[in-house]
Amino acid sequence: MRQAGVTSLFAILVTVAGVASAADSAAVNAVWVDKDLAFTYMGFTSHYSCGGIQDKVAYVMKQLGARPGFKVTTSGCVNMNGPEIMPRVRVRAALPRAATPEVLAELARERSTRELAARAQGNKPAAAAAEATVQFPATWRTVTFEGTPSSEVQDGDCELMEQLMRQVLLPMGVREVNGSRLNCVPHQLPLNAVNLQLQVLAAQKVPPAQR
Repeated sequence: MRQAGVTSLFAILVTVAGVASAADSAAVNAVWVDKDLAFTYMGFTSHYSCGGIQDKVAYVMKQLGARPGFKVTTSGCVNMNGPEIMPRVRVRAALPRAATPEVLAELARERSTRELAARAQGNKPAAAAAEATVQFPATWRTVTFEGTPSSEVQDGDCELMEQLMRQVLLPMGVREVNGSRLNCVPHQLPLNAVNLQLQVLAAQKVPPAQR
């Protein structure tokens, strides 16, 4: 009886895992959500030039599928090419978000801001507002950043990834997978300090017959 109970419990766990996996791969209606976020990088272990940190953050945003045309800029730079103490990083980018009532309400509240920006750029405000709420099918995908010597994101980038997650990625709707981790230790470089597994929505390619 005990063995049968264990077997049944295992079967239930496998079934639940399968349902969760299927739910993650199911298509959802999504919209592009623009964010303008900034943070001041403060690291104990690694320091970057303004160009270096800008390129690193831009790489991460591209891997996560930010809409083309996103901007990563830096300010507060004193050295021309050398490492900075506290560079400020600004990210203006859009990622797909599930078109939930909360997200659609957020877009509605920001409509006046988008219309003013469209007028300033010589675009039609109504067209800009309509474009911001266009829905499309999207599915969740997993993006992994491992701190290996051959990767663009290394263990020495642990503090940067930690601050980027907290200040930019989580507010943009990026999800962290169970088991993902950052092990940042000030003034040290632990092996496997960066093992981030992130989930983001990606737009599905629509078959020609459905366009």
